Amino acid sequence: MTTITANMIDPLNPLFALIIFLLAFLTGFAINRTLKPAVTSQLSRYESIDGLRGLLGISVFIHHASIWHQYLQTGTWTLTKSNLFNHFGQTSVALFFMISAFLFTSKLLHAQKGTFNWPDFFISRFLRLVPLYYAALAVIIIFVMVLSNWQLNGSFSEWLVSVFRLAAFEIPGETVLNKHPLANLINAKITWTLRFEWLFYFSLPLIALFILKKKPSGFYLLFGTVFILIFYKYHGLKHYADYLSFAGGILVAFLVRHFPIRSKTDNIFGSLVILVSFLAIPQFKTPDELFCKMLIILIFLLIAAGNDLFGLLRNATLKFLGHVCYSTYLLHGILIFSVVYFGIGIESARTLEPSRFSVLIFAITPVLIVLSYLGFRFIEKPAIDLAKKIRLNRSKISAKVTKPTELV
Repeated sequence: MTTITANMIDPLNPLFALIIFLLAFLTGFAINRTLKPAVTSQLSRYESIDGLRGLLGISVFIHHASIWHQYLQTGTWTLTKSNLFNHFGQTSVALFFMISAFLFTSKLLHAQKGTFNWPDFFISRFLRLVPLYYAALAVIIIFVMVLSNWQLNGSFSEWLVSVFRLAAFEIPGETVLNKHPLANLINAKITWTLRFEWLFYFSLPLIALFILKKKPSGFYLLFGTVFILIFYKYHGLKHYADYLSFAGGILVAFLVRHFPIRSKTDNIFGSLVILVSFLAIPQFKTPDELFCKMLIILIFLLIAAGNDLFGLLRNATLKFLGHVCYSTYLLHGILIFSVVYFGIGIESARTLEPSRFSVLIFAITPVLIVLSYLGFRFIEKPAIDLAKKIRLNRSKISAKVTKPTELV
């Protein structure tokens, strides 16, 4: 009986993932019900995408939890033997990339015959990604120095260069902080995805050349081109599958604009296609395979067009988890690392049976959701509100400047 129970909650068993989803959902439900006035609850134009974000954030946590279990056993940080658990991470990242490409390409299409405010765009992106990332980075720096007994493994200038590269999302080259072997495990090696987000943002002025009637100024075109060249210098163009994910999001933005799904019947059929496609994806070893990537794009097309997976993606709790998913994404690795190294201890963690490791992850799942809410409430949301305030003030100043001209 004990063996059966242990196998049932093995970190590579689907039941492991299901329990984490349920715990995250219940915690999110409780927070959303209790603290609802403090969380953005307004209707979104893309409600299904908000709910999808909630699923993706928890999926990445499950993915890295399973990798952590394997790492404790083997000492090697690599993908697991389970296609399903690998897709929890890889396919989720592909969908995150598609969401970014879709939303901002849609903004360009919406402004196609008008103007697109590039200063506001870059200010909002900076305030959206940077404050929480820097807060997480501060924790990482402290952890690394504690693990290093506050000793520098190299010169102070080398340490500063590492900090600078991390502060710049490793765009000017990857690094290992203080040359410590565990440094990059603290946040589960997620920085590379944010680097690609910035690549897309700076590529947007070039993409806008083919969309906007009023082209971006030479400054933003040059700015974007220089960024791409710097990115290419340090990272090349090896990750073609990730570029395909962004391309898929761009394609979906064009398709949804011209072929919206409106009827309830279409929604039911679309939800069935989404469900079947999701079930088919684990049959592929990696989402980088062309047919698998096409399935993922199809799923995202149907969701972006309004399908809600039988109402699931419009659920208030899932949308709440979607609001806080950036915090979930940045903090889940730090939480697991904290528990493993500073909580129970690495040696004790290595001796944990699969069932006990699973219970450990179950125990920290509600903690992660609470931390995600706190990160959103006290770091993300104030930065988002600041971006809105800056945008409003800029609009008022612009209106005052143009008004006299209009009277003449």
